Amino acid sequence: MTVNNYYRQDWAPSGVDPNIMEKTLGEWLETDAKESIDRLIDEPSTFTETDTETLLVYLELQRIRVPRQSEMAKALMRETLMQHVSREAAAEIRAGRFLLTIKDSARFEYMRTLVGKLQSWFGRMEWKVIRSEEGAGFVTTDSPVSLYNLATPPPAEPGLALAGTVVFFPLDSRHVLLMRHPEIRTEPGMSPLTVLQEPCVENDQISLTHGGMWNTDVVNNFNWKMVQLCDRFVVAESEEVLQACALEGSRPLYSSKPTGGVDAGNLG
Repeated sequence: MTVNNYYRQDWAPSGVDPNIMEKTLGEWLETDAKESIDRLIDEPSTFTETDTETLLVYLELQRIRVPRQSEMAKALMRETLMQHVSREAAAEIRAGRFLLTIKDSARFEYMRTLVGKLQSWFGRMEWKVIRSEEGAGFVTTDSPVSLYNLATPPPAEPGLALAGTVVFFPLDSRHVLLMRHPEIRTEPGMSPLTVLQEPCVENDQISLTHGGMWNTDVVNNFNWKMVQLCDRFVVAESEEVLQACALEGSRPLYSSKPTGGVDAGNLG
């Protein structure tokens, strides 16, 4: 699942490698993140503060640098520009007589703006590693860090500051990391659309639980949601896994009475 030269910056100044972003991520972050994810899955007792810091950076970049988010950012920029031009100019643009172009460099500006903004939200959430039962498998997509909220069904994505928003991040074909705001657990009856206050930067240890299991039905429903929230590409360990998630409907991901080993009943 590769898009060649997606992070190439042809406008880079002379002497600066236009592929510096991709090379830097590949040389440092990708390797460190893989090692941290392996520890999170296989040896959670050895998961360190450094691993946490690595994953916070990795999750943020995996969220903001993908095509789906870039296109959403460009659309938002276009809408904002249209609101600030005259009615006559807006009419000419909509009629196709004027051309409004959002350059590719805009998505890099978008990423630069968001760097460091999401980590504090991820860091204040409760982390839970779920595994699939034997015979079931998770998909991953070109939007690997996806946001889901019961009150905003896919393909819409909710804001990260909403109380009911859950972060989906498949770790491999057998494990997934879920992240949720503690308020949705500690304050029964809170609307999932409640906007939470901006988190303070703290050094508190992240709440991490490990070992829950989902049955095949819940895994398939999770996969269906991941597909709805992706851009173009989906990867799975087998064609059967892809077919199963494609057949899923709009059943809630979390039920109030978990069955078949599902222990995520109160997450949503």
